[in-house]
Amino acid sequence: MLADVSAFEPEIATDALDVGVVIVNAEVTVVVWNDWMVRASGISKEAALGKTLLSIFPTLQHTRLPTAIHDALQVGSSSILTHTLNRPLPLHGEDGNDLLHNIVVRPVTSSDANRCCLLQVSDVTVSVARERVLRDRQNARYHAIVDSARDAIITTGADRTIHWVNGAAEQAFGYGAPEMLGQPIDMLLDKGATLDIGFGGDANASRYQTVQVGGRRKTGELAFFAVSLGRWKADDRVFTTTIWRDVTEQLAVEAEIRESEARHRALLEALPQLVWTCRPDGNCDYYNPQWQSYAGGLAEDHLGWAWLNIVHAEDRQRLESAWRLSLTNGIIFDADARLCRANGTHRWFKLRSIPVRGPNSVITRWFGTATEITDLIEARETLRRTNDELEAAVVERTREREVALKQLHESQKMESIGQLTGGVAHDFNNLLAVILGSLSLLRKNLPEDPRTSRLIDGAIQGAERGANLTRRLLAFARRQELKLEAVDIPSLVPDLTEFLRQSVGPNIAIVFDVPPDVHPVKIDANQFELALMNLAVNARDAMPNGGVLTIAARDDDGGQQFSLTKALPRGEYVRISVADTGEGMSEATLAKAMEPFFTTKGIGKGTGLGLSMVHGLTAQSGGAVHITSQQGKGTVVHLWLPRADRADIKTIELLVTSSVQDAAVGSRVLLVDDDPLVSMGTADMLIDLGHSVVEASSGTQALEVLATEAQFDLVVTDYAMPGMTGLDLAEKIKQLRPRIPIIIATGYAEIPAGASHEFLRLDKPYTQAQLSEVISIASRSTPG
Repeated sequence: MLADVSAFEPEIATDALDVGVVIVNAEVTVVVWNDWMVRASGISKEAALGKTLLSIFPTLQHTRLPTAIHDALQVGSSSILTHTLNRPLPLHGEDGNDLLHNIVVRPVTSSDANRCCLLQVSDVTVSVARERVLRDRQNARYHAIVDSARDAIITTGADRTIHWVNGAAEQAFGYGAPEMLGQPIDMLLDKGATLDIGFGGDANASRYQTVQVGGRRKTGELAFFAVSLGRWKADDRVFTTTIWRDVTEQLAVEAEIRESEARHRALLEALPQLVWTCRPDGNCDYYNPQWQSYAGGLAEDHLGWAWLNIVHAEDRQRLESAWRLSLTNGIIFDADARLCRANGTHRWFKLRSIPVRGPNSVITRWFGTATEITDLIEARETLRRTNDELEAAVVERTREREVALKQLHESQKMESIGQLTGGVAHDFNNLLAVILGSLSLLRKNLPEDPRTSRLIDGAIQGAERGANLTRRLLAFARRQELKLEAVDIPSLVPDLTEFLRQSVGPNIAIVFDVPPDVHPVKIDANQFELALMNLAVNARDAMPNGGVLTIAARDDDGGQQFSLTKALPRGEYVRISVADTGEGMSEATLAKAMEPFFTTKGIGKGTGLGLSMVHGLTAQSGGAVHITSQQGKGTVVHLWLPRADRADIKTIELLVTSSVQDAAVGSRVLLVDDDPLVSMGTADMLIDLGHSVVEASSGTQALEVLATEAQFDLVVTDYAMPGMTGLDLAEKIKQLRPRIPIIIATGYAEIPAGASHEFLRLDKPYTQAQLSEVISIASRSTPG
C-alpha cells in the first residue's frame, strides 16, 4: 500500500534540491522520489512510488545499500556509501555518462511517528574530477618516479587508511587504485597478519624499518612481501610510506631448495651403499652414515684424500691412479677394490663416481657410491670353478636324455612287436584249432593201429605244444584271458618255497623278504606263479655254480626309479623284486631281454618267451617291469603290480575244460566263423558228436539264418570277425531269442569285462573233448 504522502510536507522543497532524495518506509517501499532522482535514474515518480528499491534496482542485492537501509530502520544507525567503494545505483548525468555519487543513509521519523529511511544521493562527479586534476598536477613528477618502481609503494595516514598507491601496487595486489584509496591498509594483509605502521607508538623509534608480512591479493592468492616502512610529516600530519617487495617466488624457491636438500640428504642417508661427495679438485667433503659405520672413526677422519687409507694395500695405488685420471679428464670413475672395515676385515666394493656439471659444463662436484659386490666376486669365482662341473653335468644330462629316448624307442618297439605277435598268435590259434580238431576226429574214427595211433598222438602233442606257445605269445601281447583277484603274497611263500626249490635245485639258496603287512596285488594267481617260476628258472640258469635267489616285496608309491622311464603312472603299487647273484647281463643283452624269442641259452634250452610273458602279464595287469643287471654282479627283475583290497575281487569266470564228458546229442547248432577252415573243422567235430550244423560266415548272415529258420538249440560263434564281432552278434541274438545258449570261441582276452559273463567261453585252440564239455554245460544251463 502507498504511504501517506501528506506525512512528508517538505517533499515539494526536495524537488528543488540539487541532490537526490529517496525516502522508504519500514516496508522498504519508496514514499518519496524527488525530481533529481527522476532525471538521474530515468524512472518517473509514478513508477517508483510504492515500489521497493530492489524491484526498481535489482542489482542492489549485491551491494551494501540494503544492509545500510536495514541498519537505519532497525537500529537507527547512519552510514555513508562512497563512490570509491560503492556504486549501488545505476545513475547517469546529462551527458549520459555514469554519475559518480555518494549516498548518506540515515533514519528519519514521519509525522505519524513511523521510522523511515532517508537516502541522500550527492553527485560528486565534478568534484572528483577536479580533485583528480589537482592531484595529478601536484603528483605528476612524484608519480613518474614511483610508477617506474618495480616494488609496490603505498602511503597511509595515521588512521591506517590508504592515501596513495603506485602502479606496481595495483599489479602486486590486483586492485585498482580507486579500490584501495580510502580503505584501511589491512585489506591487503593476510588474515592474522599485522603491519605496525605507527612503529609501536614510540615517537623516538627509528624512522625506517623493514619487516616481512603475508599479503592477500584480490584473487585470494597468498603472497609474501618484504616491507620497508618510512615515516614522514606534512602539515603536522604523520604519514607512513611502505615499499612492498614481492618475495613470494623467492621464498618458494628457498623452501624448495631446503626441501630438496633435505630430501637428497635423507636419500643419501637411506641408501645402503656407501656415499660420498667431492669438490672439483677431488677432495671429499661428505660421507653418509653408512660410510662412517663401515670405516669407523669420525667423518672428518676421511675428508680430502684420507679415504684412500681404508683401501686394501694391494688395490690402493691402482684405485688412486684411476681416481686421478677421472679428475684430469672429467670422465666417470669406475673401479673394483677391497675396502677395510672398522673391525679389520675386507669386503669387495664397486666404486663409481660421476661429475656434476654446472653452466658451461664446468664440473662443480663429484658424486660417488661404493656398492658391496663381495657375493658377486665370490659367485664369479664359484662359477669359474664349477664350469667344468657344469659341462660334465650337461654331458650327463645329455646321456640320460639319450637313455630315455632309447627306452622310449624300446617301449614303442615292444608295443609294435606285441601287436604283431598278438595277430600272429591269433591266426596261429585258428590253424591249431583246425589241426587239433582234425586229429581228434582221425584218432576217434580210424581203425585201431598202434603205429597210426602213435603218429596221431605225436601230432596232437605237437599241436598242444604249439597252443602253449601261442598262450605265451598272447601273454606277451597282453591279450591272454586273466582271472584277476586279490593275491596275498605272504600266504604264497610256503607253497612257493617248495615249488621253487624243486625248480632251481639244491645248490641255490632261496630267500624270501616279504613283510607280513605288505598289501595284496591284483593279478591272475596262476599266471603270477608261472611268472615267478620263469624268473626263478632264468636265475637258476644264470647261477650254474649255485648262488642266492632273493624274492622281496615292498609297498611302493609308483616306483621312483622306474618312473624315469615314464612307463608307470603314479599310484599305489607293490614292488616285487627277484634278484640273483649270477653272471648278469651286458647292456646289449639287457636291451633285448624282454623281446620275444630272444635268449642267450643254447638250442633247445629255452623259447625266449619267459621274460616276454612276464612283461605282458604285468602290463596287462596295470603294472610294469624293470630289469637292472651288471655283468658279474647279478640281475634284479622288479615287478610293479597294482595294490588290491584284502577282500576278494569279482572277476570273469573262465571256462577252460579238459575232461571229456558226454555231450547232449541231436542238437541243432548254428555255427558262425569267418574262417572256412576253422568252420569246417568245428562242423566236423559237431557232426561227429551227433549234432546237426548250419554254417554262417558272418554275423549278418547268422541273423538272416535265425530269421528264416526257427529251430536252433545252440549257437557257436567266433569272436574276432570283421564287421560284427561275436559279442555283438550274441547281444543281438539274446534280444531276439533270449533262451538260446551261446558259446563264444576266442584265442585271447577280447571279450570286455561285464559282458562275457552272460555267455559261455571256449578257448582256442580246442579239442573235440573240450567242445563237447562246453556244449554239455550249455545244455544244462539252458532255462527250462
